[in-house]
Amino acid sequence: MDADGPGDGGPASLTQSVEAALLSRRVVMAHGELDHARSSEVAAALMTLDALGDEHIELRLSAADGAFEAALVLVDVIEVLGVPVHTFGMGVIAGGAVGVLASGRPRVLSRHARLHLREPDVAASGRAADIERALAEQAARRDSFYRHLARCTGRSLGEIESEWSAGSFFGAEDAVTLGYSDRVMS
Repeated sequence: MDADGPGDGGPASLTQSVEAALLSRRVVMAHGELDHARSSEVAAALMTLDALGDEHIELRLSAADGAFEAALVLVDVIEVLGVPVHTFGMGVIAGGAVGVLASGRPRVLSRHARLHLREPDVAASGRAADIERALAEQAARRDSFYRHLARCTGRSLGEIESEWSAGSFFGAEDAVTLGYSDRVMS
């Protein structure tokens, strides 16, 4: 029997126990790369908790990064849920995960959290027409993402584009000043 298998007290069993305990408290964790698979898992957890109760859900982002497309899936889910989603960020929150953080109400950052406003890398291959189409699709997702951030932060689209094109880093206090978060956890 595998030492890490479910039900034998190994690390996999512990991870499942922790996740179950968090879900019972209406807490969803998102850490690491928010790719399509992870974004789908988080979206499913949020929708399930929405169906199971009327209390708010807490979405904790920890050292999270992600593509705009995967982040926009979570943004759409958060917008249609029937319960509020409180977002909490710790560590470096980068790329698309910044948009997920900004979607919550309230939005809280740990004292040492940092936002890295960077566009995710884009990979495209194939014929010139395929590459051109992929780049146009990415540009459309980027524009949608920036419009979402402008709404969430109450700032102009031009300001958002400028910050993101510079690849800016912001500490927690600056993120509050710029509208990406409501407050820093004391």
